[in-house]
Amino acid sequence: MRKLHPNQAEAIANALSIILEENKRASRVLENFIEEHPKWGARDRNLFYGAVYDILRWKRLYSFYAGLKDTDIPYWSWLKTWCILHDYSIPDWNEMDCTPQLSKEELLALSPPQEAVKHSFPDWLFELGEKELGGIWKKQCHELNQQAGISLRVNRLKASPKKVQTELQEKYQVETILSKKYPDALLLPKGRKLNKNPLFTHGYFEIQDANSQQIAPFCRVEPGMNVIDLCAGAGGKTLHFAALMRNKGTIRAYDVEPNKLKELNRRAKRAKLTLLEAAVLNEKTLMQANTNWADVLLIDAPCSGLGTLKRSPEIKWNLRPETLKSLQETQRELLFKGANWVKKGGSMVYATCSILPSENEEQIASFLEENADFNLIEQKNILPSESAFDGFYMARLQKL
Repeated sequence: MRKLHPNQAEAIANALSIILEENKRASRVLENFIEEHPKWGARDRNLFYGAVYDILRWKRLYSFYAGLKDTDIPYWSWLKTWCILHDYSIPDWNEMDCTPQLSKEELLALSPPQEAVKHSFPDWLFELGEKELGGIWKKQCHELNQQAGISLRVNRLKASPKKVQTELQEKYQVETILSKKYPDALLLPKGRKLNKNPLFTHGYFEIQDANSQQIAPFCRVEPGMNVIDLCAGAGGKTLHFAALMRNKGTIRAYDVEPNKLKELNRRAKRAKLTLLEAAVLNEKTLMQANTNWADVLLIDAPCSGLGTLKRSPEIKWNLRPETLKSLQETQRELLFKGANWVKKGGSMVYATCSILPSENEEQIASFLEENADFNLIEQKNILPSESAFDGFYMARLQKL
């Protein structure tokens, strides 16, 4: 059987503690741990990432297997459960003198008492999913507990996907797959860390979820347009807009977090963009809206992120009902205030990485009831069960 080393086990338990007790994003926490362990090889890193993400996905089921109570400190029991299920020997350590005391076969023979436990979701969130999505919810739960696919978006201002694919293969032995479904994407069948690859540092590609790459084309931007990305973040969709617009026109990118805009400007410089204006989004910005300026306005709204659980499973544990309610209020505010920025005949696109109708179709229906000067042109749901990538919703409205 395979063995777990002490420093790996301690790192896994400590990372889980930070992610869940301090409500931190898993990817950032794990990157920090990797930097603290420079002697780890590829196998060590893969074990670390795999164990943490598996436990985050399945921690409620693991708690059931281990017979944990709410008052128990769970991290070592979760790790012991993971070791049993993944055929690792149980080290003779004090920390591992905990439940479960069963074999792999005995664990798998146990029957979870509730569907929420079986699929490893909080009760409130599982019940909400059933209420809003009905019969398709359990299928989405199953898919959301799988590992996410990895994809690149090629910057067509610099090269074609085929050219980047060839260079990655011939110069760096990185295998990728072209996709008709995602015309700007290269899919990676094997996880590779490419953020230091020269093609990345010189702006030939970005690391972006393949389904996320569907949003910019959905917006129907064209060269020469005035475009607003109202919740730009670090700019994945902003940069995609620029490529589709062939670097011609104006893109105004806004976000509430200055650090994200700093990263956006850095990425834009790497991609050689000249059409970008970035500014912090706040109440003053919204009040001073550029009325009737935008040909296309994208509201990539803050949301629960439930469509991204494949790559960010901690979300389902860190999300709270009151947080979801607050997010829905923000979504509504952005729709109503952002509408002022769109010129007559222009488009407003609302998008989320949630699969809940209360954050998606219901928000659009509510907006249209109170805004007769907008029509719904098209809306699209991308469910997690449809691919290895994230789930999204998008709707395109036209201002009359």
